[in-house]
Amino acid sequence: MLDIKILAALIIIMALGAIAGILVYNNMNPETTGTCKPLIGLDNKSTTNNTPDDNNNYFTSDSLFDLNSYSPKSDGHFKPSPGPVPQADPINRVISLFDAYLKSIFNESGVPGSAVVIVKDKEIIYMITLGVKDLSSGAPVTKDTLFEIGSCTKAFTATNIAQLVSAGLMSWDDPISKYYNNTSQFQMYDPSVTGNLTILDCLSHRSGQPEYSQDMEWILFNNSYSPMLYNLRYVKNNTPFGSTYGYNNIIYSLPGYYAAQATNTTWSDLIKEYLLNPLGMSTATSTVKDFFNSPDHATPYRLLGNGTLIPYQAANLDAVGPAGVISASISEMAHWLKFQIAGTGYYNGVPLVSKENLDKTRTGQIYAPGLGGYYGLGWIISNLSFGNKSLDVITHSGDTLSSQTVTSIFPTEGLGMVVLTNVGPTGLDFGLTLFSKLFTLICGYENYDPWPSYKDMNKPVPYPAPTPPFIDALGLGNYTGVYNNYLYGNITITTDNNVLTCYFGNNFQPYTLEHWNANLFLEPSMDLPLYFTHIHDGCAQQLVVEGISDYSTLPAETKSVFNRTNSTS
Repeated sequence: MLDIKILAALIIIMALGAIAGILVYNNMNPETTGTCKPLIGLDNKSTTNNTPDDNNNYFTSDSLFDLNSYSPKSDGHFKPSPGPVPQADPINRVISLFDAYLKSIFNESGVPGSAVVIVKDKEIIYMITLGVKDLSSGAPVTKDTLFEIGSCTKAFTATNIAQLVSAGLMSWDDPISKYYNNTSQFQMYDPSVTGNLTILDCLSHRSGQPEYSQDMEWILFNNSYSPMLYNLRYVKNNTPFGSTYGYNNIIYSLPGYYAAQATNTTWSDLIKEYLLNPLGMSTATSTVKDFFNSPDHATPYRLLGNGTLIPYQAANLDAVGPAGVISASISEMAHWLKFQIAGTGYYNGVPLVSKENLDKTRTGQIYAPGLGGYYGLGWIISNLSFGNKSLDVITHSGDTLSSQTVTSIFPTEGLGMVVLTNVGPTGLDFGLTLFSKLFTLICGYENYDPWPSYKDMNKPVPYPAPTPPFIDALGLGNYTGVYNNYLYGNITITTDNNVLTCYFGNNFQPYTLEHWNANLFLEPSMDLPLYFTHIHDGCAQQLVVEGISDYSTLPAETKSVFNRTNSTS
């Protein structure tokens, strides 16, 4: 059993599934103004560091949220006893207390917009929308507003593959190399892993690859999936293949793209045709473009260390679509909860997947010590306790760094909840709090207040102030140029209105750099420190970026080195 207080670590560890935002492109090629030349002999393996809120409640006609009671008045005449007085359904009180609690903390949460649904068996017993979907317009969240659900996509992908396994089109034990059999396209660092990595290995995060390895390739560098797949050959396993849990979006996406090839379609079309549409989730989207083209979508926001909320821009969430690109409304996520709670593989009388294979996705496949339970296929399977009661829980969170979701199912209670928010990283604090409150209410504890424990858990901390002595930067032209890393590609540094600007790889969005001290600059939206090193004749020959890890070393370095090239664009 797992104590509720460990829940934060449990969910946060597997939260990151996807990054998305409004892409702002600079259509002009970045130009460099420096005249520095690359110094021969350096490698990139190592370095020496020289609102208003609009609350709307939606209840079904047979909602359990009914607080009215009947109290007959006596007229002084004897009347037969009406018999036993019906006892109120305890879920009514749970929902009443939950609703009051949610409303009491929403304004303090700093979440621009949110939507919450609770399903009991086949019925929606609670649904609420809060706040705004866009800060600039002030438009309120509706029950049909699309939110990015991030890594909650993973359970959809696993269920879709369960459909194909049920149809005999795939097998859980299929090796990935069955469809990716060209080593110029797909090859792991360890050749023995290349041929033995299976669908089940990928979906249960037991490839042995470092957690979150290569994520920055699509988060910042706008790499498509093909080059990331190729780069797997450079990424060293940090645990033995098949033996340990390690959350990895690149690897998890492989079975989704395998399934698309097996059915001769695209993954985005496959997931809609086989799963989203049959579940009645017809407005849900499976590409970033479709999400932003929707007339009713929640703008994703990111909270910076300085307390500023910005519309967060990401490079290429579509590249890892099977791991985290789906967006959906709260009304449609209710369909997903009903399907999962029923657990039969049927929806509205129509068979979508065999019960055996659906159960497979919700069965622990590998023990995950950091989660306090087991990872299934797109789900965390655990037993949580509070006081003298414990419950089985199936859960997963989704984090795009600018939208965060928590999906939870209590199978023995026939109960499920989804919390959608359009902000990161603090949207997860709100979602975890609501999960904890619902869980403890189900356990019979009405006065437990989880908000103090969660409210600042993911609040970003400003990058530390520069340490004296304070040293001016060199002339900005001495930093400009193109720096290359064999795994990530290029970082292009330019100047614009006497400000240093950074472009990551194929991402044409400009990132303004703030001078911090000496040759250290800071990219504030991701709190990435960039060190210009190996200064020769006034020119930096290397660029070292903290937070962009080098996975070709064991253990992985937390920084990567980019060497100056002869290129000017």
